[in-house]
Formats: sequence, C-alpha cells, structure tokens
Amino acid sequence: MHGDDRIRRLLSNPDVVLVSGYARLPDAVASHSQYERLGVILAVDMSDGSIVAADTTLLTDLARDFFRALVEGASVAEDASGLVRRVQRRYAGHSGGALTTALRRCVETYRQLSDDREAER
Repeated sequence: MHGDDRIRRLLSNPDVVLVSGYARLPDAVASHSQYERLGVILAVDMSDGSIVAADTTLLTDLARDFFRALVEGASVAEDASGLVRRVQRRYAGHSGGALTTALRRCVETYRQLSDDREAER
C-alpha cells in the first residue's frame, strides 16, 4: 500500500491514535551524531490495543522494516511485556536498548490514553 493510501486508511478509523517514545542513543552508534535520540512511533487502535502501523528513526531500511515486522499486529493492551521481550530477543543491534526504552514509552503513553478514555466514560 502506498504511503498516502496507508495514511488515509489509518485516519479513516477514529480509534487509531499515534503514540511516540524516544530514548537516548549510545554514543558509539552511527546515527548518534545525527539524531542523538531514537524514536519509535506507533499507530495504535485504541479499541483493542493493536499496533496497526509502526516506524522508528533507526538508520537503515532493513532495521526499520525488521522492527515493523516485530511489532505490527501485536497488542500493546494484552501483551506489552511480551512485545518488549520479543524486540529485545530479536533485535541485537547496538541501538537495542534505546529501541526497547522508546517502545516502553509508547506503551506508557497508550496506557495513559486508555486510562483517560475509561475515566471519560
């Protein structure tokens, strides 16, 4: 699916929200001089916690695609700790610690939004 079509599909569902998390990159990582922080961005369906799209500021296409494959389709509502463990086990790059920290921050943001929605009901 092309980028514009994908965004339109995401926006057509009012339950999909964008959450992001950031973490400091290690000094030895190539992208540190350019970014200093690594970002994880998730489009999450608030109705069930499923990750419908994901992106990250990892430097290479392969690393970004690999991360997407690890997290898209997973649920931050039902198995957030399992999701973080999966990334820890499967992503062995030098940015792995920052990647999982940023992912945890996304999960925290999702939980806060979910709690806020529950309180509104």
